[in-house]
Amino acid sequence: PAAPPVAVPPAATPAPVAEPTKPAEPPKAVEAGGGEMREIAARPVLRVKGQSTWDEGFAALKKAIAQLDAEARRLNLPRDGNAMAYFTDSDDTGFTYEAMLPLGAAAPGGTAFGKDFDAAMSPGGRAVVFNHEGAYDEIDTAYEALTAWLDDKNLVSTGKFLEEYELVPEKSDETTMK
Repeated sequence: PAAPPVAVPPAATPAPVAEPTKPAEPPKAVEAGGGEMREIAARPVLRVKGQSTWDEGFAALKKAIAQLDAEARRLNLPRDGNAMAYFTDSDDTGFTYEAMLPLGAAAPGGTAFGKDFDAAMSPGGRAVVFNHEGAYDEIDTAYEALTAWLDDKNLVSTGKFLEEYELVPEKSDETTMK
């Protein structure tokens, strides 16, 4: 997980970029206690939306990523980057997300997407980047560090977070996740 977007007063939440732009370089490693502010470029993605409970979250995201991979292969769309999950809403019982697979170029007009899939642009704009390596079950430590970092800088989160997955293990308790 890498790039949870945040609103930085007085700037407003950035609007998606209308045209595909070159992806930003991958986030640099960040120590647990710190973050890095950077601009994240919006890029064309294959997307599927979903909802999950917290208990089933890892399995739901892993399934969505596998479905995106299969749909991209079926449509012969060139993948260009790591799978992502954009968390758009959450409450005590679960969350709503958009799973995304970055593409080398926008999908051609008239592409016959499978049910529930579409072409979109990933979120872009100013973000705070925190890295997490270890079990997905332990990702709360990264979010706690992020929250503390934002509080320390007097910044306010938009409440929407983007996780980018370099490596997704089979199970949520495996420590190989990046």
